Amino acid sequence: MADSSRRQIGAEITLLPLPGIKVWSDDITGLLTRRKRPIPGPFALIAREKGLALAASAEAGQGYEPRLKPPNARPWQLWYFRQTPHRGEYLIISLAHGLALDARTETHRGRNPLLYEPHGENQQRWRLHPAADGAAFVIESVRTPHVLDAPPDAIDGTKPLLYDRHNGNNQMFLIMMPAGGRPAR
Repeated sequence: MADSSRRQIGAEITLLPLPGIKVWSDDITGLLTRRKRPIPGPFALIAREKGLALAASAEAGQGYEPRLKPPNARPWQLWYFRQTPHRGEYLIISLAHGLALDARTETHRGRNPLLYEPHGENQQRWRLHPAADGAAFVIESVRTPHVLDAPPDAIDGTKPLLYDRHNGNNQMFLIMMPAGGRPAR
């Protein structure tokens, strides 16, 4: 039983763009310091301009080219970022299949990424560059200066491209953690 005679010390903050929503914590230093541990994921990668999620399919295997689909947070739309020995470079791994997003060994502009068994070579390593507003990221292949790109005319089922970086909204991806439970398989 808790000692009701002890005085509680805490803090309440208001999340500014969301009036009326407040957070309470008795860990005041925790409210004022940055999270030191990385968030493990998994994450949905949502193309900012079209609102479509990077997705494998339920049956995808090695060599499958991901598509852009309406978000549903099912395992084939969820990804982990696995750190590599190279500073600031990550493998992007499908939760559903354990396969890595691969930029291919070719270097031409306009190619489609695919899923491949993780090996950590430069075509599977990616860098994340935050957008100016900090809400989204450009996802750049280490193999070439090309970035993940949702074509401007993308619809349900469109394959993303690897294209020259121009920082347009179609090259910005929201990295979102689904809430409300564990992912179902």
